Amino acid sequence: MSDILSIIPTDPHWQPARDAAERTAAIFSELFAPVRPNRKHLQPRVPMADYAALRREDGLPVDPWLRVHVRAGGVIEKIARRSMVVAGTLEEWRGWTGLPFDRTGDVEVPGALVPVHCDTDHGRAVYVEANVWVRHRLQ
Repeated sequence: MSDILSIIPTDPHWQPARDAAERTAAIFSELFAPVRPNRKHLQPRVPMADYAALRREDGLPVDPWLRVHVRAGGVIEKIARRSMVVAGTLEEWRGWTGLPFDRTGDVEVPGALVPVHCDTDHGRAVYVEANVWVRHRLQ
């Protein structure tokens, strides 16, 4: 049985130091990284599983951040369907985004990976973001 370490950085630009990665590899055999593809927002209506499966002619992922992981030996394992959920009132969503949120249905928000579901009858909107689990063998 292998031990698993999951690292969830709060800074989207964070990169592990080489010596930290080597120390971790000496203890753990695998690392599962929750990856938020950095170009997914350009295709918000494409399901995450379909987006993660998109490949360039050379066989590498279309998404640059997924490509970094695959080039480093990572394997796309699974989609985390509800990696982040943000629910709020329509007033909160209006304040956060500057968008009207004035009709029921999906609302595309700039920079969001998927549309936000707006429910005017109940005065709420919910964002459910999927991410990608990438497995790296460390030993």
